[in-house]
Amino acid sequence: MRPAVLPLALCVLGAVAAGRLGASFELLLDPVVPVVEFGGSIQLKLKTTCRDPQGKGNVETSFRKKLLNSTPTETVVELLNITEWGSTIIYFYNCGRERKTVSTKLVVYNALQPVVLEPLGELEVGKSHEVTCRVDDVAPIQNLTVTLTLGNETLGTKTFETDKGDAPVKVRVTQLVTAQRWHHGQSITCHTVLDLAPYGPRLQNSSKPQTLAVYEFPEDPRLESPTHLEVNEMVNISCGVGRVFPAPRFQLVFANQSLAASVSHDGHQATAVLGHNQPGVFTLGCTVKVGPKERRKEALVSIYRFPGPWLNISSATPAAGTTVTGVCSLPAGHSAELQLQVQAGHHVLAGWAPSPLTFNLTVHESYDGMKVTCYARMPVGGKSQNKSRTIQLSVPAKPRLDDQSCPPRQNWTEGQEETLRCWAWGNPRPRLVCSKAGEAFPVNVPRPVTRASAGTYHCLASNPLGAAERNITVWVQYHDPEVLLPVLLALALVVALVAGGVTYSIYYRKKKVRQYRLQQKQQEMKRLRPPGGSEKTAATNGSARDAQP
Repeated sequence: MRPAVLPLALCVLGAVAAGRLGASFELLLDPVVPVVEFGGSIQLKLKTTCRDPQGKGNVETSFRKKLLNSTPTETVVELLNITEWGSTIIYFYNCGRERKTVSTKLVVYNALQPVVLEPLGELEVGKSHEVTCRVDDVAPIQNLTVTLTLGNETLGTKTFETDKGDAPVKVRVTQLVTAQRWHHGQSITCHTVLDLAPYGPRLQNSSKPQTLAVYEFPEDPRLESPTHLEVNEMVNISCGVGRVFPAPRFQLVFANQSLAASVSHDGHQATAVLGHNQPGVFTLGCTVKVGPKERRKEALVSIYRFPGPWLNISSATPAAGTTVTGVCSLPAGHSAELQLQVQAGHHVLAGWAPSPLTFNLTVHESYDGMKVTCYARMPVGGKSQNKSRTIQLSVPAKPRLDDQSCPPRQNWTEGQEETLRCWAWGNPRPRLVCSKAGEAFPVNVPRPVTRASAGTYHCLASNPLGAAERNITVWVQYHDPEVLLPVLLALALVVALVAGGVTYSIYYRKKKVRQYRLQQKQQEMKRLRPPGGSEKTAATNGSARDAQP
């Protein structure tokens, strides 16, 4: 039994019990708790244990009624068109001289109206959102239960046992839900139950389910693009986002024109080709939409015109010793920030300065093939952009043979490979021919050397501008075996005689030294001999060979 119906039933049963205890007959009500839908009808039965055949009972009510049956033991009354809330019904019965009355409250209910779940829209992940369920004309409110579910999960349940009043009321139930990614695609539903059991029906209804759509867009997009771009230069730009859900939608716009973008496989980055044919400062915008949320990132791109420099010189084929004049300039209407520089090889002819630049160059034969370059630079985005124009010099020159390129004296060695070293200056490159005694001899090619290689070589260098000649004298060093052997034998004899003389001299000197030392020792012994001593005694201290006659 629902809590709201139970007290009423206890009240009625108590009244009936009290009548039974204090009287000679009993009154029994059916139903004990009358429950009827608003606008409907209900039959009420009053039964009694009265034995009086004249006994009579009825119902007192403000509703229109119809007596269906009346006997001494039972009275049946039908109440018609119940359109009041919170009415009380009084049952009475007269048995003999005794009258008994019992009152009870008529429970009137409304059929459940459609349940409305207010639209939720798209929910942002991590934030709390209010889910609202509405149902109108609920009575009795005390018997209503409202439940909100998300998929198989119960979000919340609300009852109204403590509410007062019998008339229909509008019910609005709210529940906070914190959106998560896994909620995406889940269904949310509102269920209502009006439970009047056991004396009335148990009514249920549900709202149409709503499918949740959640999104996550925690940070602004990243836009990668150049800050400066030359007219008609094409570059790739990109716009990306990090941890978003679901897949983002990109829109790239430059100079109020949409760009055709391609999206990466993971859907988190869009790329497009950027370029423009007019100078100026334009806005590049990237708009990203995730769910209902939209974020935009913008950047300014400066489109500049940077014309290449012009380079003019008096002659690209100057003769050696002449002076070349030139000018480096820019087209009309160029940016005032542009500066120019002219270099010849690694040598600066004119330093950085505004257009135009003039220069002079005295041409040397070695400048053939040198590049004269005009550089233009423009500071763009914290760095310099450079363009250049180059002219390569061709310096015509007659052939020339000098001591460095063609040494006039060269020493070779017999038995080795040697090269006749000679090459010629000149432009166009000279043709060089060398010969010996009228016979051509290749230059700069290693060849075996013999004594016959010695002699004078004549070299001739020629090109369309003239010719140059030079004689080269070649000496060949060699060794003759017929002359060398006697010389070596004589040299060996001299060495042997010198060695023998030196050896004899050393021996003779040592012999003289020994004799001198012996004589010195003998003289010393004579000085030490005692007076009157015999010669024999003295001889024993001397040399036996010297004592012999």
